[in-house]
Amino acid sequence: MYAPRYELIDNGIAVMRNRVRVKNIDDADHPDEDSGKYHGSKGRKNARSLSGGKMFLMAVLTSLTAAFCLGTVRRRHKSTRAVPDTDNATLLEPKAKILDTGITTESERKVAAEILSAPMGLSHCIENPPQPKSKIFVDTKIEPLWLPAYPSSLPIKGYADFVSALTGVPKAAKSYYRSSPGVSRCHNPRSNYNIQAVTCEIVHPIVPCQRPHPSAQAADFGSKVLLSIRNPLTAFPALQQSKAEAYHGQKGQVEKGEWIKFRDQYVGTTNEGILFNEWKNFIMEWRDMKPYNVDIYMPWEYWSDKAKGPALAKRLSLVLKQEGFPILYDDAECLWLKHFYEPIIAEEHKHVEEGWYEPEYTLAQLEVIASELEQFVGEIKVKWGNKDEGNGKRPGDHHLVGILIGYASSAREAIREKM
Repeated sequence: MYAPRYELIDNGIAVMRNRVRVKNIDDADHPDEDSGKYHGSKGRKNARSLSGGKMFLMAVLTSLTAAFCLGTVRRRHKSTRAVPDTDNATLLEPKAKILDTGITTESERKVAAEILSAPMGLSHCIENPPQPKSKIFVDTKIEPLWLPAYPSSLPIKGYADFVSALTGVPKAAKSYYRSSPGVSRCHNPRSNYNIQAVTCEIVHPIVPCQRPHPSAQAADFGSKVLLSIRNPLTAFPALQQSKAEAYHGQKGQVEKGEWIKFRDQYVGTTNEGILFNEWKNFIMEWRDMKPYNVDIYMPWEYWSDKAKGPALAKRLSLVLKQEGFPILYDDAECLWLKHFYEPIIAEEHKHVEEGWYEPEYTLAQLEVIASELEQFVGEIKVKWGNKDEGNGKRPGDHHLVGILIGYASSAREAIREKM
């Protein structure tokens, strides 16, 4: 649950006292979940460990708050002034400077400066953090929403923390495949919990796991689908990276030669490229799946965008509220700032410091990807006229088309840079 960035009390510890009350009956089938009737962050078990970047970020911002509260902040030389973003005004006043917080390296200053230059209109998230509503009572059963996600297209930890904080439901974001005895399913027919999960992540291709296809489980899930997507240009190298880390113990970025080998094998230089077809089929499978409707397409790129990120967070909050889930914050964008923007920016700076290269494609590969994306847009628009086949315009199509056009444009831009 989202607490003030660090609300210091007498002993210097940040605390949160709010909880969400959900009318539930203790469920023996959920040994991993809190059997109490309150959903919230207080007393949560198995708290997630913080990454090094997150710990550093906490230390930086804790020092900022403590220094300000004690009145011992000293202004630094003009060279440490936060640089305004060219497209968005900085979060702080134009003349605000980076504070003297004990930051000792230039890289640390860059991280702090980037985070402090958050989107215009979110100054209250730091100056006067919103407090969660308390004791939201849910007396009816609410089924989770499907969250299909192409591999590497969802900031999993940030998303999970965001949804749990927003709704007050512990373990709100679950995976369809995590069904071991120690981890509960997204939907357990023997459960008496009114809310077993808020979203249920499922990857592509869909693996049955001795269960019916999602289209046959409509009674156990909400009708709206949240689909996580990512630009193929970055999705494919991220997919290789994630697999190397998960199955081969990769530390740091995969070697450039390995990326080139992977790229040439699975992206290729023809329209028969394995990865692009899988990526496209993933989108179309869920777009066309009845009786569901893709209500939101959630591009990876939006989560770190200063304008689109807050808008996507607010849209997601609205959809969850419409589905009946408890919403503890009216300012979902503040949760976005904490759980998405800050960690992503810190991770990007970490990669820069470690010297990560930018995965590249050949000119022929870029041309294939750009052409396939443009053709994809045309295919969706053609479907709008095929109402007799039951495959006319679907909810979210205009947003999907806009995203695809943006992806195609990025590939065309990469082509121009290579020529």
